[in-house]
Amino acid sequence: MIDSYVELVRRRLEDRSGNIMANLEKLGDWHLRFTMRIFGDCLDEEERAKLLGGYTEYWTEKELRAFAKEFVPAYTEYAVAELLEKKKEGERFFPPFLTQEEYQEMAIREKWPKITEHLEDVTPLQLRREVARMGMLFRPYMLSDPGFNEGVLEFALYFDLLDRVAGVSVGDLRDCAREVAPLVQSAVAAKSIGECEKILARIRTAVAKVAGLPADPEMLLGPEMERYPREAPPGWKLRELRLTLETMSLKDLRLSALVHMDILTTEEVREIVSPFMTRFPSFYEIPGNALRELILAVVESVDDRLITYFFDRYLTGRMAMTKPVSFLVWKLMPEEERLRLLSEDNARMDSAMMSRHLARFLHASSPGDLGDAGRQISLLTDENFVSNHGSILKGRGGDGDSEGVRRLYDEVTVLALRIFSSGEGEKQKIFDTIRGKITEAAGLPPDPTEEGK
Repeated sequence: MIDSYVELVRRRLEDRSGNIMANLEKLGDWHLRFTMRIFGDCLDEEERAKLLGGYTEYWTEKELRAFAKEFVPAYTEYAVAELLEKKKEGERFFPPFLTQEEYQEMAIREKWPKITEHLEDVTPLQLRREVARMGMLFRPYMLSDPGFNEGVLEFALYFDLLDRVAGVSVGDLRDCAREVAPLVQSAVAAKSIGECEKILARIRTAVAKVAGLPADPEMLLGPEMERYPREAPPGWKLRELRLTLETMSLKDLRLSALVHMDILTTEEVREIVSPFMTRFPSFYEIPGNALRELILAVVESVDDRLITYFFDRYLTGRMAMTKPVSFLVWKLMPEEERLRLLSEDNARMDSAMMSRHLARFLHASSPGDLGDAGRQISLLTDENFVSNHGSILKGRGGDGDSEGVRRLYDEVTVLALRIFSSGEGEKQKIFDTIRGKITEAAGLPPDPTEEGK
């Protein structure tokens, strides 16, 4: 019989830890990193430095799992100790007697009246967390959703906001909290969704101001569970690749080699790949060890390219050929400046690379397909894809004009950028316009993916 709140929560914490540990081998990269994010967001600064010192989201799944084996029990011990300390004089549920897990579990509408009533008792770290969360209050339902606090941890934007407010004085953060608190009450009391959304926008504006963001944070929301920080530590990409290559079969090594060759210009293929090709009768006779050497040679020469960057760049600023632009800077950048940088990126490509990119548009049914690495990799062994980019390369339907591909690619660049500034109803229309331009310019049938079937 459990006769106290403390004993109930203690048992829950320990049961949760036991469940995670029992299923640790089943957890993949996403869940492992999210586990560390959830628990890390409930650590004070001293314990965070101790328990998460040296941790990086760029570890392999095996390394993440090994870390979690030590981290989860250690965190649970910390959470239980905090619980016992906060409730030693009774079950009080307001600052400074709230545990960090209790802050994480409470809905906004329940938590913020407690925060504002006892603002001086909220620790600076917890205040930073709560202010950062309010910058991500995008929809009315989030006011009542107890899962909101964990949900924001899926997005790098939360950590961007947290980093930005780390340099803000406690006094300014409290002023921000005092501005936000009555707005929360008004949002909760709003009579319609539209009225509530207007108030939520004012809350985000207050957070953006204190965080030094010149725009609504909603504009800056990126993909779920992208690694943070967004830039990998020096050498990590190559290190991770070496470990992955050692586990690959010969068939997978060949596909990986094709993927890495696809991100090269023709001149780069001559410089980097040709020395390997001349040692063997054909690509399909290159043994595993040589394929590993080839792949590593490509990455050591061009260490910041991925097969999806030709399209990802429109949303994130991760260019296909040139230096990446900071995600936040890119999202706040005027369209004409984005186009200038995209044009500079285009200028570093050759016609063969641009033709491959254009053919990828033809083999996608929606913009989302272009950012799907698995789908893009599968095209490398698709005969229609090879045929289509060959047709495009011939000069926009065989007119012999090598600059024709470049002009077409520049037109597509303008339209592709427009996809991400358009409403949901317009995105597909623009995408279909792009596909139409490519098929018409290259003299291909309306659905070139059916060619030869």
